Amino acid sequence: MILEQVLEEAAYARPGYSLVSFKEAALPNYLLTTRLLTLEKKNLGPIEEACLGAIDAGLGDPEDISSFLGLPRVVLNSVLAGLNTTECINYSRPTELVDAAVTLTEKGKSTLGSMKEVVPQESVVKFFFDPYLRKIRLVPTESLYKPREIKEKGWFEVPLCGAKRPEVEDVPLGDIDKVLQRLSRKDGGSRELLAARRIERREMHFLPCILLFYRSQTGDEIQVAFYLEEGFSLEHENAFRELGGPEQAGAKHALAPPEIPQLEDLVAGVSEQEKVAELLTIEREVATQIAVESSGGAPASANLPEMGLVTEAVAQSAAIARLRSMTQRCIRMHEHPKLLRKALTETTERLLIVSPWITHHVVNSMFVMSLEALLRNGVEVMIGYGLADEEGARGTDKAKQKPTITFAAERELSGIQKKFDNFKLVFLGNTHRKLLVSDDKFAVVTSFNWLSFSGDPSKKPRDEFGFLVTEPDGVEGIFQDGLELLSKGYHGPASGKPPSSKKA
Repeated sequence: MILEQVLEEAAYARPGYSLVSFKEAALPNYLLTTRLLTLEKKNLGPIEEACLGAIDAGLGDPEDISSFLGLPRVVLNSVLAGLNTTECINYSRPTELVDAAVTLTEKGKSTLGSMKEVVPQESVVKFFFDPYLRKIRLVPTESLYKPREIKEKGWFEVPLCGAKRPEVEDVPLGDIDKVLQRLSRKDGGSRELLAARRIERREMHFLPCILLFYRSQTGDEIQVAFYLEEGFSLEHENAFRELGGPEQAGAKHALAPPEIPQLEDLVAGVSEQEKVAELLTIEREVATQIAVESSGGAPASANLPEMGLVTEAVAQSAAIARLRSMTQRCIRMHEHPKLLRKALTETTERLLIVSPWITHHVVNSMFVMSLEALLRNGVEVMIGYGLADEEGARGTDKAKQKPTITFAAERELSGIQKKFDNFKLVFLGNTHRKLLVSDDKFAVVTSFNWLSFSGDPSKKPRDEFGFLVTEPDGVEGIFQDGLELLSKGYHGPASGKPPSSKKA
């Protein structure tokens, strides 16, 4: 299931609705260990078949059967006892003075005819149960993940929405029987289900999926769709909606957030021609205002050339203030992820990221694909990270206790570093700086941890604040400062090595 292909298909899959958001997610399923009562149909063994055949031919005395088959009496007695237990024969001996008599039962005749023995037996069978559809899912074990694996991958866990845990009476017997028929047996026999006695164990496993959030093109209606390995699942969508799941999955956040004021225009930069035009406009406005005041309220355009240095100074000051407002501004938490995505998809020459912590929640498959695409196009990419404790200090700062880079993220980035000479991953160990610089287009200095926090609006509210610069000289200054940090560290080379990342 390739995410890009799924999104491309999903974008045009629902007429009248627009795909506005998605989440890589995991659908919970129960692995049930169930004790069953079954009838085992096993192939009849050669000795049992011979004994039944001899009895059917008229031999009723155990001594005669032993002599006819050439079996020791000890062996024959064991075989006859087994056939008697399964009700294939009647074995009777009223008194010690009367010889034992063996006869076939109706079941014995049927068994001899089919060459199969039917034995009641308790069996323990494992299968996956879907809590939303309330039925068994026939999926291979290797396609499901354990809770720890889901957490490591950073996938969104689809909520159960009050779906109760399964009891034995919730599992359709017909579904269990289908599972039994699919289980192969070494003896070539089969099983017939009589009853499900109890569920002995319930384990939670997860099936990968993609949650797709659609918004009506004519209103605010939100639909949450499920895309599994086999494609869209309308059954899950309907069941999830009936359980009130869309709201718990963050459907309300799929509504278009307030637009970021002029973000695209600001990030795109202001051309030199626009700056000159702006300067001339401001200069004319200021000069006109001064002339008006000097003439007692009436415009005196004839006096404009004589305004001299005063007019020019005022105009320049006003122009600088307005241009600064066009190339610098504050940004809030929800604006940061969009800027990171823009940098990962539109940088053409150089990309610098400084983030004390790195996690696989941000360095996911989409991030890796975008990063490798930049590197293949020759973009120089530099990432600095790491915040180390003082040697031997334990402290109480929780921020210093979390790993600087998670195992999965380190594995991905280290692998990329081996493949591309134009990628540098530098452990700093001594900075709280968070920087993002894309070419000379824009730079951000912020409190937002670029590579450890995804900025998901469905999560707990969190305040982050940054400053965006698009003026080329300002961008260059921030880039050079970050470059010096990566090359020298803070107050000289960083001491020590990065703490080893171990898989939890």
